[in-house]
Amino acid sequence: MLVERLLPCWTPRPELRPRARDDAEAALRLRWLGTAGWVVETGSTTLAIDPFVSRPTLLEAVGRPLVPDVEELRRRLPRRLDAILIGHSHYDHLLDAPLLAQLTGARLVGSRTTCAFGRAARLPAERLVELPPHGARLTVGDIDVRFVASLHGRLLFGRVPHPGHVLEPPRLPARWFEYRAGDVYGILLRANGVAVYHNGSADLLDDELRDERADVLLVGLAGRGATPRYVERLVGCLRPRVVVPMHYDAFFERLDRGVRLIPGIDLDGFLADARRCAPSATQITPDFGDVLVVPARDPRATGIATRVRSRG
Repeated sequence: MLVERLLPCWTPRPELRPRARDDAEAALRLRWLGTAGWVVETGSTTLAIDPFVSRPTLLEAVGRPLVPDVEELRRRLPRRLDAILIGHSHYDHLLDAPLLAQLTGARLVGSRTTCAFGRAARLPAERLVELPPHGARLTVGDIDVRFVASLHGRLLFGRVPHPGHVLEPPRLPARWFEYRAGDVYGILLRANGVAVYHNGSADLLDDELRDERADVLLVGLAGRGATPRYVERLVGCLRPRVVVPMHYDAFFERLDRGVRLIPGIDLDGFLADARRCAPSATQITPDFGDVLVVPARDPRATGIATRVRSRG
């Protein structure tokens, strides 16, 4: 088939999937959903960041309004979430979030654009947390969260795709191009002595990160080539002990088909850059659904869980 030739299935290299760890050691657990999506768990709190599991095909996305896949949401996400955090509002970050908030009782946290889609989905006002453009700090259970003002990578001919804001609730279901980026944030989480930074798009505002550190760095790769010294700058600011690439998979392919790289993604080139900029950091390339156990005493020993314990 043409898809198999253009988007061959990719499997993480064994040396980049560290030995398994028992999740009893965890300060927190990170489960990759594909694209920039993660479930983050401590012993008492469960968050989702940019959850996107419906993954309409390219023909579906171009040909009709986008509707979340309820069965995929129920299959792949916890039944209860405390909050859903959205770094920017393109459909591959936001599409599933309002319905997921309805299903799980979570608060939806993000920009005015994100909350406009939440209101369109009839989420009650008390379940929407609208952030200012410069970001904000909040606490969810035992996790401290900082939304850090950031930038979206320039993916299309040197431009940010679908820039701008949605200020009023749109008509749902919406088309893919109606999901405007809105304000863009990196997301810094701190829990049980461990800090995790989620950079959902391949750019940053260096000054916003000058005084921050992250034990675990989740790095969006789509658009990396258009951002000068992207990895060097991000790693230089945050000095991570663990580096995990994300948002390199073809998000118009269903999760059951396995990881397929976005055309033009240079994952090996990114890993080489990361080794040069952070030679002592552990590198991990997860597969869909992998749970990364981050121990409090030495985050560099992060490994794949031997078992998964999800609240709900």
